[in-house]
Amino acid sequence: MSTATRRSSTPRARSARLTALAATLAAVLASASPARALQTFFDYGDHASAEDALEFSDTFLSRIVYSELGCPSRPVWLKLEAAKGETLHVRLGMPALAALRRERPSLALLGPGLPRPAGLPFEAPAGVGAQLFSTSAVRAPAAVREPVTDGRSWLLLDRRIELPESGSYSLVAWSPEGHRARLWIAVGDEPTEELSNVDDPVERAKAFHQPWTAPDLGAPCSPVRLPARAMPAGDPSTASCAHAAGPARGPLPALAVVALAGVAARRARRREPPRG
Repeated sequence: MSTATRRSSTPRARSARLTALAATLAAVLASASPARALQTFFDYGDHASAEDALEFSDTFLSRIVYSELGCPSRPVWLKLEAAKGETLHVRLGMPALAALRRERPSLALLGPGLPRPAGLPFEAPAGVGAQLFSTSAVRAPAAVREPVTDGRSWLLLDRRIELPESGSYSLVAWSPEGHRARLWIAVGDEPTEELSNVDDPVERAKAFHQPWTAPDLGAPCSPVRLPARAMPAGDPSTASCAHAAGPARGPLPALAVVALAGVAARRARRREPPRG
């Protein structure tokens, strides 16, 4: 056996090879699309009650739910099935937008084995307890990169909660002031296959983090009166509450359309030759 062969099999050489392999694996994982590391869902006001909650079958798969609390400002409900002793990892955050700097949404966990619910601004299902998490004391939230677009967000809450009983649990987030706000809820840690309730989750997540897609964020909600011919079906304020990515089945909001048309008109005028 040659000297070179003997040296390559020493503990130091094997350790160096393992370190290089780990570095290569980390680089491959880091280059993977972040949207494939978790399941991505969007709430456009369709999950505002216990009966209409967005349902998941477990607590451990990595998921994120983006929600715009429109006008009127309504909570967003998530429902998860869990076994006694499981740990639920939940994070609550917001896009890092100037209009949301002072917003501090609240989160509640509802389910079996929790204390009797008190101080909730909504009706809890019969027979469940609740644990309330307020973020009002968070003065300077940590800036983080949200996982789908790598956009900048503020992290308001990061908790691991051991669930006391087996059964159905709900996570509910809302604006205590009733403001029009945007937030996201992330649960679980285990990477999973890409899954979403929309066809273009990355594009919608990018729009969710852009201020021009909803100029009234952070403002108190008030009824919006639209001309009869522009009135959408259902709630008269819904057209002003969806961000520019639009609801899963709807167009751009009117303000975004007008803004884009104005930009196009200004660009066209700049291209016109000077009149002699």
